[in-house]
Amino acid sequence: MLKKMIKFPGNILKQVSGWLRKKVQGFSFSKKLILIYLAVILASVIGSSLLSFVFSARTMRERTCDYLKNLASVTMSKVELSVENVENTAFYISGNEQMQSLLYRNYDEEDRISRYQQYDDVCNLLSYYVFLSQEIASIYINAKDGQNYSYTKYNRVPPGEELWSEEREWICTDGHIYLRREMYRFEDQTLLGTMLIDVQPTVFYDIVKDISYDAGSIVYILDQEGCIVSGQDTEMTGQPFSDVLLVTDGGESFETVAMDGSRYVFYTGCEIANGWRLVLAVPESYFLSDIQNLQIRMALLLAVTCLLAFGLVVAVGKGITRPITSLSDAMKRFGQGDFEVRCEAVGEDEIAVLTNSFNQMVKDIRTLIDEAYEQEMMQQEIEMKSLQMQINPHFLYNTLDTINWITRMNGVDQIGDLTYSLGNLMRYSLSKKDFVTIDEELKNLRDYVEIQNVRYGDRMKVSCEADSELLDTYVPKLLLQPILENAIIHGVEDKIEPALIQIRVYHEAVDLYMVVEDNGVGMSQEAIERLLDLHPANSMKKTIRRGHTSIGVNNVNRRIQKVFGPSCGLQIQSQLGSGTKVTLRMRIMQQPPDMRLNYYSR
Repeated sequence: MLKKMIKFPGNILKQVSGWLRKKVQGFSFSKKLILIYLAVILASVIGSSLLSFVFSARTMRERTCDYLKNLASVTMSKVELSVENVENTAFYISGNEQMQSLLYRNYDEEDRISRYQQYDDVCNLLSYYVFLSQEIASIYINAKDGQNYSYTKYNRVPPGEELWSEEREWICTDGHIYLRREMYRFEDQTLLGTMLIDVQPTVFYDIVKDISYDAGSIVYILDQEGCIVSGQDTEMTGQPFSDVLLVTDGGESFETVAMDGSRYVFYTGCEIANGWRLVLAVPESYFLSDIQNLQIRMALLLAVTCLLAFGLVVAVGKGITRPITSLSDAMKRFGQGDFEVRCEAVGEDEIAVLTNSFNQMVKDIRTLIDEAYEQEMMQQEIEMKSLQMQINPHFLYNTLDTINWITRMNGVDQIGDLTYSLGNLMRYSLSKKDFVTIDEELKNLRDYVEIQNVRYGDRMKVSCEADSELLDTYVPKLLLQPILENAIIHGVEDKIEPALIQIRVYHEAVDLYMVVEDNGVGMSQEAIERLLDLHPANSMKKTIRRGHTSIGVNNVNRRIQKVFGPSCGLQIQSQLGSGTKVTLRMRIMQQPPDMRLNYYSR
């Protein structure tokens, strides 16, 4: 029975598809083309409209949830600040030496003057803290000897007897918010009494009132027992909040529920230190209204698009029926050199096949001509660039030499030295050699230091030590300059006193080491990780300091590992305030390697 039920829809689909296939086969080519065009256009428009609506609704919901979360976070930070103010006031009162002395002192019952004076002193102290805090309306103290003290800004109803025995610190009841604290003597932790601070509910009401929300939204601050601390009405303070969505584990949550004939998105925030949390409920219509308007516009656009598409396809279908002479005219134009000519096929006969073959032939010939033309233009461009690369460097070298001699003739030797060093740097950088000796690398580094000394003067000192037997050893070109540049950026620019940069080249067995160490301000671990990032796409986006990127350092690391393998490369040791040490580890090479071979696997 189950198999028959499964096969039944499949059989219906087969019958319907077979009937449609027979009907379509009887249609002319023009009708088939119209049906195909309409099907593609309708499928594309309807599909894109549905996807747009779904993704827009999801995006609006996610943004609304993020908005509620951020709104709750900002609101509860304000609430927590007011709570901390009240708790700090309670701490200051309990720790006040004069208050402790007054509550601990015992008087004879007959010494009424002293007891009146004690009562007046305690109340005066309470008045100071009441007027000092805008959150506090009244303060009540029930001393150990049964004496009650209080001070209030307004005509407030005193707390009931049951509140003094409560174990909770924060109590919301009957339109009041109380902070209950027991007061102990510092010396021996003797109980001095119990204090109740009556907090102004309007403080939290004003915070809730400042929230920008829809007219149908629900906003409440709840305490740890689920009672309302503040809402849209101050008279609701202390009333229990009975909604089933109230989270009891202190975590945040998003829920969608139906309530009063409407669907709401509920957000329950995390608890703050005293167990309070914020509950926000926003109607779905708040963020779906724009989507629904978009849906109506999309439906109208879909209808208009279908009508226009139908008219356009019909017009195109009628235009397909052209006479055979159109193919002859097209061939004549092609023979005259018109390679843009195209001929529309009509029907399914031999003329239509010939027309399609003709169009394909014209297209292929046009493609071949375009490719040949592009190759010729590329060849010319390559030759031009090659000529420019031969002319421009020599022109620059000659110009720099001219500037050098002119400055020396005019007695400006410093500019001459600077121009000479710059020319050497350019010749070294633009040379076609991929591998140079350590001696050549260090000479290039001296020219670079010469230029930097003009800029930094006495603020920078660079020393270089290299084993003499390593000077003829080959290394990849331009390894030390990016590392030294990084050392200058971190070791000189942010350092007030003169900076020292030491460069050492030595070997251990077959391992070659180049070390660049400075006594600068150092770098954080995060900056080191960005410097060692091996992904070029990420390195382009990550700025190390004032426009200097880690591309050069990354390039050095990648080039070393490309030649010597992943066991070699660049290592950075640094701490903020303790300088930076960069170590380049390679293998000793007595001659330049052939990079077409797998060098490091040998």
